[in-house]
Amino acid sequence: MVEIKINRNISPRKLSDLRKLYFGQSDLGDIVLILPSEISRYSFGLLADLLSFVITINNKYSIKKLKLNILRDDLIALYDQEYFYPIISLLWNTASFVDKQDTDIKSLLREEQNSFFKKMNSLSRMKGNKFFLTMVDHLPGYVRLLENSNGFNDDEDQISNIFELILKKYILTFNKNNLSEIAGIKNDIGAIVYELAKNTDEWGKTDKENINFSSSIRGVYLRFHVNSHEKLVEEYASTPLLAFFNSSEIINSCLNELGQLYYLEILIYDSGIGFIDKFHSAPNFKDIDVIKRCLVKNQTTSTSNLKSKKGIGLDRILNILNKKGFLRILTDKYCVYRDLIKCEYKPIDIEKLDDLILEDWNGLNFDSMDSPKLQGSFISILYPFKKSN
Repeated sequence: MVEIKINRNISPRKLSDLRKLYFGQSDLGDIVLILPSEISRYSFGLLADLLSFVITINNKYSIKKLKLNILRDDLIALYDQEYFYPIISLLWNTASFVDKQDTDIKSLLREEQNSFFKKMNSLSRMKGNKFFLTMVDHLPGYVRLLENSNGFNDDEDQISNIFELILKKYILTFNKNNLSEIAGIKNDIGAIVYELAKNTDEWGKTDKENINFSSSIRGVYLRFHVNSHEKLVEEYASTPLLAFFNSSEIINSCLNELGQLYYLEILIYDSGIGFIDKFHSAPNFKDIDVIKRCLVKNQTTSTSNLKSKKGIGLDRILNILNKKGFLRILTDKYCVYRDLIKCEYKPIDIEKLDDLILEDWNGLNFDSMDSPKLQGSFISILYPFKKSN
């Protein structure tokens, strides 16, 4: 079996190198995935890139063994890492689990998985300025805030109010001035979580024939970041985020006296087939237009109890982020983005998709000929905070 190792110093750039190394191969056979005891630094987009890599590798080749670079006594600490519970849950029915000495630890993991599920469901505090909810469609139990036996929880007010409390208690604790700003954006954050999590309930659980996947995960992740402007410019020098971080709005309105930027990362993801396969109904429809349709009102394939309220999600998100945020979508062969500081959003008629501006993260003008196909959809949002007066 082929071993693929994720090191503790993994970064978006290093994950890009791993994609190039493994995704283009026709047959790697069964995979042994080796996970670190921790990731040394989480940067914007890292969790999305890591989950995308693992989900795609598993879908393309099949991960048969997950090896944790720890001793069994250190297992509990792994649940402080945001990548751990989703990956374990995804592979639960299909892989074996061992520690660094190749000792089987699935029975121990079962106890810890159940314990963490209860902690997550009770909305308890997690280590660090972060919080996440992971829905596991192939295992028993519901994340009660977002789902129940009837489907998605369609109470936007409840979800918004709970996430306001989560932001206040768990995430925006680094600087009290962020708490005053959250009063003005709490509805924005709640709407983002509600709309995008609702979409995964439709898009992420079934294939294009609406048949349930044998294994699927969906999730919501929020993390507060503090980075120096110098570090951000260095880290994202070869990406579209460089222009965003160097914009006058960020430099003049958001950097504090130490040259630091405070920002919130929001990730909504699923392990499904992605936007293109899910919505590509017309043979002459361009892939990028499919993604654009998902950003415009009244796009739905649902026959669920939410149909009457679907189809306003991503269009609404663009309005919320307008003039202040950054949106990145990773799905199928594409990574697209919208810098809402550089390019303000205006409502678009679904029949005039050419007027909706999306840009190619990789600078390839949406030429996907040589791009590997990814499994899942990953919507990442960067929401910067204003500096304190």
